[in-house]
Amino acid sequence: MENPKIGNLEAIAFFVIISINGILLSSSQFLVQQCSSSSLINALFVTIAVIAITFVFCLLLKNFVGNSLLDVSEFLGGKILKFIVGIVFIIYFICRVSFFLRKMSACLQILYYPMTNMIFIASLFCIAAGIIVSLKNNSIFKSAIVLLPILLATIVLVFIGNSKNFHFENIYPILGNGINATFFSGFSNVFAFCGLAYLFFLPSKLRNPEKLTKISIISVILSGIFLLFAVADILFIFGDVLNISELFPIYASVRRIEFGTFFQRLDAIFLLLCTLCFICTLSFNTYLITDILKNITNTSDSKPFIIPCLLIILGFALSIKQNSMLKFLENTFSKILFLILAIMVIFIILVSANIKKKMTGGKS
Repeated sequence: MENPKIGNLEAIAFFVIISINGILLSSSQFLVQQCSSSSLINALFVTIAVIAITFVFCLLLKNFVGNSLLDVSEFLGGKILKFIVGIVFIIYFICRVSFFLRKMSACLQILYYPMTNMIFIASLFCIAAGIIVSLKNNSIFKSAIVLLPILLATIVLVFIGNSKNFHFENIYPILGNGINATFFSGFSNVFAFCGLAYLFFLPSKLRNPEKLTKISIISVILSGIFLLFAVADILFIFGDVLNISELFPIYASVRRIEFGTFFQRLDAIFLLLCTLCFICTLSFNTYLITDILKNITNTSDSKPFIIPCLLIILGFALSIKQNSMLKFLENTFSKILFLILAIMVIFIILVSANIKKKMTGGKS
């Protein structure tokens, strides 16, 4: 039985949870390290840039209401282009979530399970995601709706709780490492909104596909708010000197919060929320990858793809042995792939499809 259509709130939660996962584990830290004291300005700049990009993409999709990127690709270049686009994005999604799986598993191993092999920890994540995806009752999206407001409230509380530890002089000089790092090369930090690469595979799944623009803009704004709070928390506490390869800096900042003797070990609660966020992200990726595979192979059920997909993700995550390699893959390789695929490729496909539709009157 196929998953029912996805509601507006579920789609918003889908986008924001994926972006939040990236912000928590890597992108907020890399943004602060690149832009230094101007990281808040850069975070606001890339948020506005992504809102503009998203609006343009949604405008280009107006002629293809209810069609996913795969459908538009098939209209533009037939089944061959559809297959190529599907495979390329599958590779990107697998790479992206594998990096997060490796980092999340390493973090848990260091903090709570130093005697446990990372294979076991990562396998538990994959098993949980496999069970959730195989349920086929929209449990992924429903759980995201519950988790999203908790995560948004948590980052605000972390910011407030850490306020007495802030060093506000860290915002000087205002332009940090210069105008180029803040606005020009800093534009590449749009990769913090990694959910954008996933969003345009959803229109065919939406209950109200005509609301895609509204869903997209709200999602970007919520992600941008989370990014601003996360970047501010890191900047005001650590500046740009923090370099923790295994423990992500927002978690390190939570360990500094003191609400008295009654509220202790807030870092454990925060890490639990981060773990739940990652399980949602891994489930989202698995769901979308298997759905793309079902679509491009013209099979009736995506269930047979779940286990092979998770095994590939697990194998790729465990193949990353060095922290320096993980850092490069997260900050450089992922960023380049995002800019090429989620910005350039999607834009070219949408523009070309609109041109073809105008020239052919909508006939493929």
